[in-house]
Amino acid sequence: MSTPVYEVVKPQVSLRMYLPEVILLLASFATPLLAWAISGSGSMMGRSGRVMVFFVAVAEFVLLNRANKKHIVNGCRVKAKETPWDSSHPATALGITSLIAGLLGTLIWGYGDLVLGR
Repeated sequence: MSTPVYEVVKPQVSLRMYLPEVILLLASFATPLLAWAISGSGSMMGRSGRVMVFFVAVAEFVLLNRANKKHIVNGCRVKAKETPWDSSHPATALGITSLIAGLLGTLIWGYGDLVLGR
């Protein structure tokens, strides 16, 4: 039995559309670096990992909120016999970046002070 294939439109959107998510992810990556630069030791790394995960969670929440709205609109498009939209390249890239940042933040949260010393 073959899997059905559906036609979708790949939207052409700019990364600027996702500026809040980009800013939150940049803040998440900057947090442990700033904590290490300011403290000079690993004592603040665990705390900075928590803040990093928080920024990633907020960025992912905003991204998923956009995706939910897109899926509702896609349902309306299908009902109106129009072609639905697929995920854009920036949305996919931000989702992957959020996953990597979340995993990295969790590792820093748990083991950052052990790796860099107390």
